Amino acid sequence: MNATVGDLDGNAARIRAGREQAIAAGAELVLFPELALTGYPPEDLLLREDFLAATGAALAELARETHGIVAVVGFPERAQDVFNSAAVLAGGELHAIYRKVFLPNYGVFDEERYFQAGASGAVIEIGEQEVGLTVCEDIWEPGPPASEEALAGATLIINISASPYTAGKGLQRERMFAQRARDNLACVACCALVGGQDELLFDGHSCVLDHTGETIARAAQFREELLICDVDLDAAAAARLRDPGHRASSRSPLTAGLPPRVTLLPGLPANPQPAAGQHRSGSPLTAPASRSTPSAPTA
Repeated sequence: MNATVGDLDGNAARIRAGREQAIAAGAELVLFPELALTGYPPEDLLLREDFLAATGAALAELARETHGIVAVVGFPERAQDVFNSAAVLAGGELHAIYRKVFLPNYGVFDEERYFQAGASGAVIEIGEQEVGLTVCEDIWEPGPPASEEALAGATLIINISASPYTAGKGLQRERMFAQRARDNLACVACCALVGGQDELLFDGHSCVLDHTGETIARAAQFREELLICDVDLDAAAAARLRDPGHRASSRSPLTAGLPPRVTLLPGLPANPQPAAGQHRSGSPLTAPASRSTPSAPTA
């Protein structure tokens, strides 16, 4: 998605359009990028209470309209502080919120100026499947929160991202996702921002990988695209039975025996009922993934 910084109405319209296209395609879960509602980086707009209030109102309206699908939307959350958050929208309401744990503060990033860090990873149950939530930098860091989410049962880890482009970044990012998928025996799905803001360029290159690290779907670079993919989460769960290293008891002596440090969010039913006039088709999250060979990533 190509978001424009500060254009709440335009960004919300893009989110609506993507959501409706995903419903028409039969998707159960649709992802939008980090801070999709405000654009990235919103910088000092985040210091304005009126802007944060307007963002909250726009998100509430999107939530009321969201039926027949689970939507994850990036937005700045005004609570006791401001958080870089992912909203889970379903059933006409704001169902849950995840707060970004790792705030980059190097190079072009200045997130510690604007945001408070979240406390831990989070897992949400969709039907019988458990899904881990992360925002951009959270999955670049090895270990928690993604590893804790996997130990808590997540077989799919989603990542909404606004990752600025440099030469070769798409391939580097995809290799990192492959390592995280293998480390955690979990499928990984990333939705990345596309477009430009001041000196920053975002290349998109969203992708989905299975639990072995194989890329099973890849979106285009430098243009908006709705990427549709079925993921086989049962295969990831089965692989864990054969890997004792995935069990919590295999962790360091300091953490062995302790439950994973994650927030367990309220569960959602699988295949939410479509709104009036909408028709659901397609396969559930547990359907076998398409094995078509993706084209080679460009640098």
